[in-house]
Amino acid sequence: MNHGQIRGINSLRTLGVVLVVIYHYTTKVLPAGFLGVDIFFAISGFLVSALFVHEYERTHQIRLVAFFVRRVRRLLPAAAFMVICTLTMILSVSPDLRVGTRTQTAAVFGWVTNYFEIVTGGSYEDRLLPSMFVHTWTLGVEMQYYIVWACACAACFAIAKRRGADAMWARRVLLLLCAGISILAYVHMQLLFAGSAEPSVAYYATTARIYSLLIGSALGIATGMRTPKFQPAAPLCIIGIVCGCAAIAVMSRLLSFSDAKTYHWGILAAAGLTALILWLIMSLQRCEWFREIRIIAMIGRRSYSIYLFHWPVYNIIKQLAESGAGPFPKQTPAGVVIALAIVCSVALAEVSYRFFEQRPIAAPERRTASRGRRKGTEALAACCAAMVAVSCFSLSTAPVKTQIEADYEHQQEMLNITKMAKYDPYLVGLQLNPVLLHARADILPESPAAKKEREAKEAVGILDPANAAHTESPDGDVVPILPPGGAKITLIGDSVALGAADTLTSTFGEGDIFIDAVESRNMGAGPDLITQYAQSGQLGEFVVIALTTNVQNFTEEMTYETIAALPPGHKMILVTPYGKDYMEDTANFIRDVCTKQDYTTVADWNIAIKDHKDELAPDGMHMNTPNSRQIYANCIAQAIELAKRKPAKIE
Repeated sequence: MNHGQIRGINSLRTLGVVLVVIYHYTTKVLPAGFLGVDIFFAISGFLVSALFVHEYERTHQIRLVAFFVRRVRRLLPAAAFMVICTLTMILSVSPDLRVGTRTQTAAVFGWVTNYFEIVTGGSYEDRLLPSMFVHTWTLGVEMQYYIVWACACAACFAIAKRRGADAMWARRVLLLLCAGISILAYVHMQLLFAGSAEPSVAYYATTARIYSLLIGSALGIATGMRTPKFQPAAPLCIIGIVCGCAAIAVMSRLLSFSDAKTYHWGILAAAGLTALILWLIMSLQRCEWFREIRIIAMIGRRSYSIYLFHWPVYNIIKQLAESGAGPFPKQTPAGVVIALAIVCSVALAEVSYRFFEQRPIAAPERRTASRGRRKGTEALAACCAAMVAVSCFSLSTAPVKTQIEADYEHQQEMLNITKMAKYDPYLVGLQLNPVLLHARADILPESPAAKKEREAKEAVGILDPANAAHTESPDGDVVPILPPGGAKITLIGDSVALGAADTLTSTFGEGDIFIDAVESRNMGAGPDLITQYAQSGQLGEFVVIALTTNVQNFTEEMTYETIAALPPGHKMILVTPYGKDYMEDTANFIRDVCTKQDYTTVADWNIAIKDHKDELAPDGMHMNTPNSRQIYANCIAQAIELAKRKPAKIE
């Protein structure tokens, strides 16, 4: 029996790819659909190890070179096809989608995307713009596992052969290795998760994720490609398979990416249940009546190509729909985007499966294919050659930063200048010129985004600075925005707050608000920054905390610590996040927290921007227009007006 003859395994692959696609396309439905990846990991570990046992039993050797060639042929052609298709498509969509594609592509072909994301600080769920190839982190984990585990298996079987021991001795040693390394990997995951504000490190690292593969490997070492010696009754096997699949689906619904339970037992349970299902599937191989449903098996056979294409295709279509480009009107329903992404992903996956996974050109037995088939293959080869050329051009002209990143960098520079001029003018005078000393934004170079906005307004003749003092409130009323009675405000924020820094300063007045906002900051920074500014005497009466955009595994705990760090005599305003599905829960938590202390007030950005989400950047979180920035400033201003009527914190 070989893996192509194991009835039922393709249906299990279908479950894995469906969970992942649903998670990526609508996270709210399956917040932990990424557990489908652990189904793939366990299956890969099982097949690789079982085939090693099978090969040694037949030939008394493990051919490492042949194994690595098979793995590269299995993974590389389809991955390369996905990369050149993606690079070709994004060339005509948005320059922002091409940012970083040179290093991302190198990481894909180096099989190190998972560690590339760790080193570059990539968050799996929170990004300014999606990385087109972030999903290939799984290929990195698998290839790194193949290298280490294949060498370990070859070494154990070689030692057994040299000692004159039978294959069972080597299998026992490998089972002990599976158990020992799995325990170490699990412990390492817990340490990474507990020691980081961002769970992505524990999620990406091969040293933490390898136990999912090794759980499958243990089953493969124990059974080989044979049916297990202990075989439950067929009805019990069917019930067990259904219950196991249902349990993984339920966990995908109940857990989430930043949930501690996911890392404590969720990933472990998904891999363990997959191994159990595989054992039951192997037990059913003796039953002639056991068959897979054809359509489900077909999806499973194409699951690798579907996985490769579903992510970049969805993000490209979503970008087009959000910008109203091509055939898409603005505000295209999400259901239409998802449906079209599924159709296009399946179509490209079919091409990938037939011409790259199956390798019809290289297979000797298919050289006698029909003339029409050969012409189709030649046409595809010519098309791929053209796409390779376009891909090279796309990579060579890829911008270094997105438009928003360039604007945010400008905002950060302006904030740094303002803070230096405000609190250390002597240092500024020594290091910077007089223009920077006084933070003269009016004569400093414009940011790219600001220049673009100004030119667009001038073109239609609507540039009217007088209108900046009034804007619509979230409720639709025209509300004058004035400095809050000379009150001193300290705002500690993340990239969303950074994007509105200029508008906040003009709304409240430069002397009345101090802004400390940087990208990728989360609630974990709150307590230390409040303490730092309080000790230096720079903490205003109103302390605005806008740190809930970036996900972390202890947002609630650190929110309470941030509130506790507020010294007596001050009032706190907490800003709710908007953008991702899970942020709704965070927003509800912030609202609830602000009802428990009379010195805290909520600035409900989550509600304020919902009717204006078309003015946000493509990531759905950051502001992209002057009006959206003014709504953000209004939201905070209204919260401060409410906070004025509340008491300050007392001992």
